[in-house]
Amino acid sequence: MAGKRILLARAEVNMIAADDVYTADDQLLIPADTVLTEDVIAALKEHSVFAIHIKVDEKDKKTPIFYEPDDTKDVEPETAAQDSETAQNRNSDTAKTDESGKEIKFSPEEPDYPEEQEEENYYETVRKSPEFKAFHEKFLNTVDDLKDMFNRVVMQNEEIDSEMILSEVENVVKESRNSLHIMDMLQCMRGYDDVTYVHSLNVALLSNVIGKLVFPKISEEDLRVLTLAGLLHDIGKMMIADDVLLKKDRLTIAEFNLVKTHVLHGNNILKKMNLDPRIAEVAMRHHERCDGSGYPGGYKRNQIDPFSKIVAIADTYDAMTSDRTYRSAICPFEVIHMFEREGLTKYEVEYLLPFLSVAVQAYINTNVYLTTDEIGKVVMINTEELSKPVVKVGRIYYDLTKDHSVSIDRIID
Repeated sequence: MAGKRILLARAEVNMIAADDVYTADDQLLIPADTVLTEDVIAALKEHSVFAIHIKVDEKDKKTPIFYEPDDTKDVEPETAAQDSETAQNRNSDTAKTDESGKEIKFSPEEPDYPEEQEEENYYETVRKSPEFKAFHEKFLNTVDDLKDMFNRVVMQNEEIDSEMILSEVENVVKESRNSLHIMDMLQCMRGYDDVTYVHSLNVALLSNVIGKLVFPKISEEDLRVLTLAGLLHDIGKMMIADDVLLKKDRLTIAEFNLVKTHVLHGNNILKKMNLDPRIAEVAMRHHERCDGSGYPGGYKRNQIDPFSKIVAIADTYDAMTSDRTYRSAICPFEVIHMFEREGLTKYEVEYLLPFLSVAVQAYINTNVYLTTDEIGKVVMINTEELSKPVVKVGRIYYDLTKDHSVSIDRIID
């Protein structure tokens, strides 16, 4: 069944969800095939969901399929006509002008996604750079060594060689010029995402970035401890069966509760090692949330240590912007929107906002698909609403803080 992404504000009762919808913490809100009701739409709004995929007609890919109790038809002809009229009205309402003052109008027919880009996109340019090639090689070598180390620690009870693995991580960091450059490099590595090893290295690098942002005078030793804590935060997942960790379908409640035990396993493994005790604490507490909604202890802001708060942000950001066995990567601007809406109570604001300010800068000059089925380029970040930049499409500039009929569907990388 075909699907189309729409703004939640344009969702209608009896539309049908094409995909599972998750919260910022990866908790399932509604499964695919859910029929939208007023209560369902209200619940999605309450959880800061602002766009969803709905089922559409297989042939024209644009006409929504509505649930019909008698199951005899998908869409009334009148509905399609109304949708077309609505689209034309929206295009008329949002008409822009060019430099000479002449009105520029959208086509009433929404164009299909172009198959080719005339212009090389930003990330293609980055991937061709000598810097990325060096970063790429060292990144993958570090992932291989990390995988080997995790297996030896869990299967053979070997001690963690923290100096060796930290040295490799630091060499990866040295291949980037600054925090923003690291974000660029990591975005280019998205095709290598996995549940444990690549994710662990990503979280280590992001934790390193956040640590330097929020603690400009952080000591070299503390930064190394924070980076290692990010690297080892999920080591407890080695104790969870792959058929659960890599399951493509939704986890049952029992399976989800089993996955949650990884924080206990990680803490037990690491506290036996000759490591700074803060590292084991991060393994235990990186799923705690400042509002008390996390696990395993339901700790609140003043009970959670600083390094666990930092790794929590890095872990959530990387997990949501990466592919998972049960869902595709979420658009970074949607992730940032979720952080803006509900993250300010769940995460340490003094750590979250500086990180988001850097993270979003990595997407300037990137090409994006819009919910209007157009391709544009992010040209400016709105500092008051980081998730709603200015996007240029041809001669038209969409300021997403003002034009609420448009949003970014996904990054073209």
